[in-house]
Amino acid sequence: MTPSSKSRFRQRRQFALVLASLLISSALFLFSSTAADSSFGSSKGERVILLGGTFAERLQYFGYFEALLSQHESEHDLIVRNMAWAGDEVALMPRPYNFVISAGTGVKDDPDPGYGFSFESDADHQTLMAHLQAQQADTILLCFGANEAFKGKAGLAKFAANYQVLIDHLSEKKFNGKTSPRLILVSPIAQENRGAPYPDPSRQNKSLEIYVQRIGEIAEKNELRFVDLFAPSVSQMKTSQGKPLTIDGSQLNAHGQKIIAEALATGLGITDPWSDQFEEMRKLIVEKNKQFFFRWRPINGEYVYGRRRDPFGVISYPPEMAEWDKMIIALEQKIHATAKKLKPSK
Repeated sequence: MTPSSKSRFRQRRQFALVLASLLISSALFLFSSTAADSSFGSSKGERVILLGGTFAERLQYFGYFEALLSQHESEHDLIVRNMAWAGDEVALMPRPYNFVISAGTGVKDDPDPGYGFSFESDADHQTLMAHLQAQQADTILLCFGANEAFKGKAGLAKFAANYQVLIDHLSEKKFNGKTSPRLILVSPIAQENRGAPYPDPSRQNKSLEIYVQRIGEIAEKNELRFVDLFAPSVSQMKTSQGKPLTIDGSQLNAHGQKIIAEALATGLGITDPWSDQFEEMRKLIVEKNKQFFFRWRPINGEYVYGRRRDPFGVISYPPEMAEWDKMIIALEQKIHATAKKLKPSK
């Protein structure tokens, strides 16, 4: 071997060693990232928030997913808050004027509240951030894409860009005062073919499929966990044996809620199947969610945080809100106690 060929051999060997080292380092990083994000319950009292549109909002009315989550993580006493809002998109979360002040974080009222039944788009996510801070969010499940998919391929790039903005806004915050929130991206479900008079969902499912794929890519780019509910929902809808999963082809019925709750839990590493023994806890969860809904989105919000809060609202409602908080905490304590009975600590 000539001196020049020996030199080339050494250079190639050094390059191979460096490349191998980089590959091993990358693999270790990906493994540690996945392992660190493999389940809930990293700390006692971890606060889990659900965001999204109608799919995510309706989870609170049935409680199957939260029951599976609470039972699996019974020793960690999770606090779950459903803050989803029907119709929400990644860049459109309309809220009533001055809704931001109900978070109680010191964010000022809108300087120009307007009149009539007007809403703020919250395009900059400031209202959302205030409420996430109020809830001291540790983990946030993001359930978006179903609404945006109606725009088809033409809206895909804008959706991806808007989703990235939301992720960036959330990632730069420390709602719990210590760490940035753990973000988990959850895909939309498929639409079910219920036959006439409901529309054929084939075209929309093709659109949903490309949006789900893009959400997965966004998750991978940001090294976030991604739960695909589209594929399992398609499978379940094909094998439902005449038992529909939805009320209208789009929104899940009670049977569909149970099926998709298991799929969502499985995607998060929770493999415990649904059991009728969880029913008591599920009912407590539904009641807790109802009380939190009334606390967070009071029916008479115009008098709680709106333009009619002065002079009596600022006097009358804070004590009422405090009583609601106590009621929610009491229900959560019952949920935690029930979960521990179902799954005693090792």
